Amino acid sequence: MPTRRRRPPARAGRQAPQARPGDVRAGGPPEVPADFSTDLSTDLPVEVDVRVHGLAPGGDAVGRQQGGAHDGRATFIALAAPGDEVRARLVREQARVAWAELVAVRTASPLRVAPPCPYFGVCGGCQWQHVALQAQRTAKREIVARAVGAQVDELVAPSASGYGYRERARLIVEGGAVGFRARRSHQVVDVERCLLLGDEAGAALTAVRGQATTLPAGTEVDLQVGAEGVHVAVRSRAPIADERASSVCAAWMTTTSARIAGTIVAAGAVAPRTCGAQDVDVAEPGSSPLRIPAGGFAQVGRAANAALVAAVMQAVGDVPGDVLELYAGSGNFTRHLLSRAGRVVAHDADGRAVDRGRRNAPAASWCLGRVPSGPSAAADTVLVDPPREGLDGENFAAAAGAGRRLVYVSCDPQTLGRDATRLRAAGFALRHVVALDLMPQTFHVEVVATFERP
Repeated sequence: MPTRRRRPPARAGRQAPQARPGDVRAGGPPEVPADFSTDLSTDLPVEVDVRVHGLAPGGDAVGRQQGGAHDGRATFIALAAPGDEVRARLVREQARVAWAELVAVRTASPLRVAPPCPYFGVCGGCQWQHVALQAQRTAKREIVARAVGAQVDELVAPSASGYGYRERARLIVEGGAVGFRARRSHQVVDVERCLLLGDEAGAALTAVRGQATTLPAGTEVDLQVGAEGVHVAVRSRAPIADERASSVCAAWMTTTSARIAGTIVAAGAVAPRTCGAQDVDVAEPGSSPLRIPAGGFAQVGRAANAALVAAVMQAVGDVPGDVLELYAGSGNFTRHLLSRAGRVVAHDADGRAVDRGRRNAPAASWCLGRVPSGPSAAADTVLVDPPREGLDGENFAAAAGAGRRLVYVSCDPQTLGRDATRLRAAGFALRHVVALDLMPQTFHVEVVATFERP
């Protein structure tokens, strides 16, 4: 699922400095230029020794301070690896916990690896490239288990290499630079090539870079790979002249270096301009169509979505009875529920998603607005896929009405853990937990948790 992490405000109009190959080494911290703001307090020029023992939700490593007045205090450090012994500079502290920036790796962990990306450490897209892939997955399994208070029965990892799996991306254009937000900053890192992108998305990135100087600062460009090619959506608060928008669309639609299926340019207060296809089919191979425009919600890639759909359908079961699906989006799971459920009622609060859902899964009963309640919400099985914040009160009440089974798809183990406690109090038992590493090199992990009434 796309990153939704809040970042502190940064000074506007600055472009992040260019990272250089080798900036993050197997035995040392990133070489970040002195004039590059990380937007963290520097009122605490205290350096401490820390023995790192794990990776934490949110992406930092965590360890214990060694020696001094706060010996044993938990300390969170970005870019450290489990097993490292490091020197770190405090940037924020409380009595029992502190946050620090990596200064030096005194003793490198055997789990520390040399990240292949030259932007790692400056770019905010990845947090764990410096950690061996299997150690990342072990950490994700442990994070989920701690959050839900139960063992993880299975960890699914569809990407063997951990790279080249992304088929969607949101790029930022700033002063001719095209890339991603810097770590803990709103500054833009100019990225020529992202190792997480698959071939088609990578080629589209190159095409976008070719038009960067014609787009206003702050423009967002969404890429979405589908069966027909790549859909590109441009959003800018500043107006873009018709001639310029037409020129950008024509350049992308006629390029031979990328398979662009369609573009949409939404700028200022004028109606969006569309060229070519209005969306693309992002369905996993062998499934019914799932048409999504760039910028619409979809999983990180089709292989990742296939793994997630398989885990969810296994949790739902072959004979789920009547199903209520909350946060149904554009019908990703709905398409598969129809062949096994007696009835499917699908709800989402986003009108555009519901419109797409009605096209992608027309046999379901789609609802917009208030969450279904009463007889219309009666269901043997409830499937929920909430945002990072977890279930709100209205959706929780509807989900807790499941007659037999509740399947919870989560992109945040911490809010899942909170809701799991509430569901146990409502009479449910947690029966099965699957963690899915759909976004290697980052801290993100999906979870499919199955709750049943005893």
